[in-house]
Amino acid sequence: MNFFPKIQSKIAIHQVIVPEEDHHTFSISHPKHLLLIDTPLATERDLHHGSHSDVSSKHPQNTVHEVHSNHSPYGSHHDQSEILDPDEPVLKRPHEASTIQLFFDLFFVANLTTFTTNHEIDDWDTLKSYLGYFGIIWFTWFQNTLFDVRFSNDSAFERACKALQFGIMTGFAVTGSGYQTGWAPGTEDAKNSIATFKALSLILMCSRLILTFQYSVAFWFIRSYKNAVIPMATHMAVLFTSAMIFLGLSFAFTAGASEHILIAWYCIIALEALVIMLVSGNVKFLSFKPTVLVERLGLLTLIILGEGIIGMCTSINKVGSDKVYSPDVIGNIICSVGIMYFIWMLYFDPIQPERMGTLREHMWAILHFPFHVSILLVVEGLSRLSVWRKLLNIMLPLQESFSNIPADLDVGAQINYLNDTLYDVYDKFLDPEVPYPDLNQYFDQIRNSNGNTTAVSTGVDNIYSGGIAWVSSVFKIEPPKSTPLGNEVLVVNGIFQLFNTVFIYFFTFAGLMLILLAVLFLLGKRHKLRGELLTVFVRLFFGTGLSLIAIMAVPSLADKDGSAFDAYIFSSWMLPTVLLVYLTVIVLDNLLIRYIHWIVGWRKRHADHDVARKA
Repeated sequence: MNFFPKIQSKIAIHQVIVPEEDHHTFSISHPKHLLLIDTPLATERDLHHGSHSDVSSKHPQNTVHEVHSNHSPYGSHHDQSEILDPDEPVLKRPHEASTIQLFFDLFFVANLTTFTTNHEIDDWDTLKSYLGYFGIIWFTWFQNTLFDVRFSNDSAFERACKALQFGIMTGFAVTGSGYQTGWAPGTEDAKNSIATFKALSLILMCSRLILTFQYSVAFWFIRSYKNAVIPMATHMAVLFTSAMIFLGLSFAFTAGASEHILIAWYCIIALEALVIMLVSGNVKFLSFKPTVLVERLGLLTLIILGEGIIGMCTSINKVGSDKVYSPDVIGNIICSVGIMYFIWMLYFDPIQPERMGTLREHMWAILHFPFHVSILLVVEGLSRLSVWRKLLNIMLPLQESFSNIPADLDVGAQINYLNDTLYDVYDKFLDPEVPYPDLNQYFDQIRNSNGNTTAVSTGVDNIYSGGIAWVSSVFKIEPPKSTPLGNEVLVVNGIFQLFNTVFIYFFTFAGLMLILLAVLFLLGKRHKLRGELLTVFVRLFFGTGLSLIAIMAVPSLADKDGSAFDAYIFSSWMLPTVLLVYLTVIVLDNLLIRYIHWIVGWRKRHADHDVARKA
């Protein structure tokens, strides 16, 4: 039985009744139609309703010159003085990053996470490798972003190009495992590294050729604007030239090649970015002012901070492998979280895109490379120094026990004492992945010493060093590759040298980050007030002070006996030092902001009072 009466409609299926008062707002939502290739030019509808990433140019034949005469192409972002010349095109300007652009960012962070996991920084050679690889993937991401924020739209062509760029990022991931500088010509390491760099050169060539093709398609749509020809041709020429140089460098990586060839790589990726930024800064329609470049860089900063959080959580998992959390270890974990949070505050709080000039924004954007490097090395240092604090909590009591062996014990009792002391450490770990070290040769050395104190002392040192090396392996701390294996004392010395390196780059870049934040603050605001200039000075002052702490690890520049450095690195104050400095800067920032508001309010009140008195 049908409980609903059949309604006979006299309205044709294609007709819709719309209330008279709603005719101006009513529209039918059609399924999204993906064009094969879409124009980057803005239409009248884009300018009236705002340009979105999914808005297609249905009628590219619309007279854009009328748009120039009647509308500002960037809405509220630009005043009338910034209306483009009729000989320059008006481009679509999305109000936010598209999902496919964010998806591309995920490939970047996946590359970074994989490389960071497989290439820990343990000496200056690995630090150079890390910075070199990060520079390659960062500038590749940057070049793609410079195109996306100005010309990208949702079409089948753009999706195909983005798929190719996904393949480029995947190629970086494949070759990242073999990326290692500092090889000696003719060695097996040199052979593997040269093969990796040859492949990377070809991958870099392909990435630039894809971008050249994308710019050429965009140029086809705007070719009728005479002021667009030379700037766009320059973009394509720069990228195509870079691609050909990368192709040529791939042939330079031969069996006897030196790592100095890599300098050409780094110069190319820096120069191509610099030229494109300079050209864009002098052509209004290519300017990044009305784009989402600030948002994209902010999102990438969050992604890099997220990479740091992953490393921090990994280090927390390491220090908890014995299920013992001492107050200083907990304090270091809290400091790590606090420092990450303060970095976020120091970067995002002052951002005001509306106060950036065109040239300032371009400089602000390119300075994100050293800023992101600083974030990566600071968070890497946080992870390493947290584990170092835990290692000290085991090492120092063990050292004290080995230094105070009861004198009344015979040789057999001394061996039992040392063995029991090590097993007390071993028993703290639940099913460690690293097997207990075989130190029998050193016990035999003590057993056969026949009262020779030198032999006993050497044996005790090796047993102690073997125990520390084992604990370090449990915490996944390995000495630099240059450390000769087989000698326990040298292995432990290599581990100490590793943390010496960590100490230097951690404090150097913790201070450099504040200095860069001061420069970003300076570039990000036009017409600065006195209080804002004081904010810049505060960041420069404390940033310089933090960087100078790294000098403590260099005996020729600090105390020659290293006593001050030893006292500091064995203390619990390294991470709290950075935390307190960042907190001080944030507090002073907010006090200066309150001062600025008070000054502005005071001036306004006095101006109003003067006007009222004259009236």
